Amino acid sequence: MGAGTGDFTSTPSPDLSENKFRSLVDEAERFETSQAPKARNVFISFNTDDEWSVNLLRSQAKDERFDVYFRDYSIKDPFDTAWRSQAKEIIDKTSTMIVMIGSKTTSREAVDWEIREAHKQGKRVIGVRIHKDKNHPIPEEMKKHGDQVINWDLKKLKELLQ
Repeated sequence: MGAGTGDFTSTPSPDLSENKFRSLVDEAERFETSQAPKARNVFISFNTDDEWSVNLLRSQAKDERFDVYFRDYSIKDPFDTAWRSQAKEIIDKTSTMIVMIGSKTTSREAVDWEIREAHKQGKRVIGVRIHKDKNHPIPEEMKKHGDQVINWDLKKLKELLQ
């Protein structure tokens, strides 16, 4: 999930979580009003087992050789009521949700919730298969809305984010 999957055993301090959340919202608002020509604010939804793929995508987005630009406003805190409120506000500051699709993505309640919330807010949702050679199930909410799903292809992702 953009916030992981809720598979956390420890709870961060409320002050730390709130500060991190406020920082993300403030940054999204600043970026939204800046003149950054190519980048988009995105929310990456993923299962924590697939966090490696999200970190790789983030790294590629920062690497000028790949020519794909976005700012990731995902959060990684426990899936609870406070998290839902924060996620709603952060999703509101983005234009697109990227769902990293792996073997367990469809079984995560938080990922389903994030996709529903993105659609409720009228955001575009793009699925990215993290393994080109595997056909992992697509979340039902994505199928229901006819969201586009691509193999991991930075050129194609760049086109979709423009």
